[in-house]
Amino acid sequence: MSLAKQQVQQPLHPTPERQPKQKKQRVFRGGITKGEKIIYPLAFIGVVFAAYVMLSNYATIYIANHEIQQTERSIVEQSTVNEGLSLQVKDLSEPDRILHIAQTELGMELNDQNVRVIQNQD
Repeated sequence: MSLAKQQVQQPLHPTPERQPKQKKQRVFRGGITKGEKIIYPLAFIGVVFAAYVMLSNYATIYIANHEIQQTERSIVEQSTVNEGLSLQVKDLSEPDRILHIAQTELGMELNDQNVRVIQNQD
C-alpha cells in the first residue's frame, strides 16, 4: 500500500472514540421516599382536623338541641301556670263574689242610683 492511501484512510487528527456514559441506575430498595414522608403526616393531620371539626360541630348541635328542649319545657310549664291563673282571675272577678266581699268585709251597701254600667269592648 502506498503512503498516500494510508493517509487518506486515516484522518489527520485521530478522534478518540467516545464511550457512552454509564448512568447509574437507582435501585429502589423499598421504604418511604421524601415526598411520602411529607404527604403522610399532612394527610394524617388533615384527617385529625376534619374529625375534630365534625365532633365540635356535633357537640355544638347537641348543646343547642338540649337548650331548645329546656326552653320548650319551660314554655309548656309557663302556659299551664298561665291557664291556671286565668281561671283564678275568672273565678275571683265574678260579680256575686265582689258584692259579697264589699258588703261583709268592707261594710258597703248597694245603691242602685250610683251604679254605672260600663261594657267591655273586647
